[in-house]
Amino acid sequence: MSIELAGLCFTSASGLPFSHDHWLVALSYAVAAFASYAALDMAERMHRTSGVARMMWQGCAAAALGGGIWAMHFIGMLALTIDTPIAYAPGKTLLSLVTSVAFVAAGFRIIQRRRSPAAIAAAGIIVGLGVAAMHYLGMAAMVLPARIAYDPLLWGLSVAIAAAAATAGLWLATRIHRLRERALAALVMAVAVCGMHYTGMAALVVQVDPTLMAADGGLGEGVSSGPLAAVVAVATFGLLLLALVSATADRRISAAAAREAAALRVANLELEAARLQLEATQREIIRRLCSAGEFRDNETGQHVARMAQIAHQLALAAGCAPGFAAQLLEAAPLHDIGKIAVPDHVLLKAGRLDAQEWTIMRQHASIGQRLLAGSGLPLLDLAAEVAGTHHEKWDGTGYPAGLCGTGIPLSGRIVAIADVFDALLSSRPYKDAWPLDAVVAHMREQAGRHFDPDLVAVFLGRLDTMLAIRERFVDEDNGPQRLVQTDAAE
Repeated sequence: MSIELAGLCFTSASGLPFSHDHWLVALSYAVAAFASYAALDMAERMHRTSGVARMMWQGCAAAALGGGIWAMHFIGMLALTIDTPIAYAPGKTLLSLVTSVAFVAAGFRIIQRRRSPAAIAAAGIIVGLGVAAMHYLGMAAMVLPARIAYDPLLWGLSVAIAAAAATAGLWLATRIHRLRERALAALVMAVAVCGMHYTGMAALVVQVDPTLMAADGGLGEGVSSGPLAAVVAVATFGLLLLALVSATADRRISAAAAREAAALRVANLELEAARLQLEATQREIIRRLCSAGEFRDNETGQHVARMAQIAHQLALAAGCAPGFAAQLLEAAPLHDIGKIAVPDHVLLKAGRLDAQEWTIMRQHASIGQRLLAGSGLPLLDLAAEVAGTHHEKWDGTGYPAGLCGTGIPLSGRIVAIADVFDALLSSRPYKDAWPLDAVVAHMREQAGRHFDPDLVAVFLGRLDTMLAIRERFVDEDNGPQRLVQTDAAE
């Protein structure tokens, strides 16, 4: 009794007896194991890469497993020993190869997106059906003077084995990463793949029909099996070996890149630590220089702290980079460090200075610049710039160099506003604190003369912030203050 279904013939009848060449069976298992190992190796690369590289390794893994399964199947078919001549139709044989690779690629695509048990099971069923389709397409490619049918139970078992083997293989592809694990998994997968193939071969029923030989005019249209097993095996092993070499080379390149990246991260950490240490060193130098200045001129109390904070806020409000503003906060306290070189009879004089004494006093700007310049340390270089230019005026009437307009460094223009604003609002033994309205009027009047007019506009727009800084840093009464007239009160 025979039944035709989906192009396949199922029967319970018996057919010609057949066997398999043991050496070719062993070769087919070796091909399956090697292909499984190569596919697992490239699947591991697929999971560790992204973008175009991942798509490339996905395609290579699909070609390795799909092509390897097909090669194992074809060698297994060549191992068939039966009392009838057999050849193979090239078109259907090629179609079976394409089917195997395409379905395996679809399975890898699914597990690439999701690795859940449900996704792996769905991919396994798709790949299993594709492998079964490849097998029976290959069987349909056989050209022989007989009718081919299948035992339905063994046929169903072969399809079930194909689905189970494919599911197991895809699951291993998402879990196996070590060399020994891949080798063991490849041997197990090869058993499953060969189990499917030879179960399908066991389902084969070959019923001789002499009329087919006459109808075909012999087997001239097929390709003789002859040395095909050796050719297919050598070609498959060669391609898989090339794929493995490529994967190994890529793995070594990736490992070298990872080592370089790790070394670069360490170097960056070391550089960052050195940078932080350098910044700490610069801050410590500035702190000590500020202390040195305080020993000789402590008349202004919290003026230095207020002025630095105001300069910092003005720099931010003017759109300066946060890094520059932070450096200005550190450097501004040294704006008058040059006063440590001013003689005591001038620096410590009670009351107003005469013209000659003012000439000496004004030298503190250039002295401070010379004292701080040339270190090569960014923070100290900025402090030197501030010290040398915060008494320059927008209209060119300032000192020590008579710079004007934007020829005055931005740091000097900012500190000039902060310094004068706080000095005018502060009381000194030689003057009373100015009222806020008078200070604001003075700042507006001096915009374009003493001060950068754009910075004055920004400053007055943030006047509440500047006044809040003054409230945070209040002068303490530490006894009599030195009666030195400062340039801010001119």
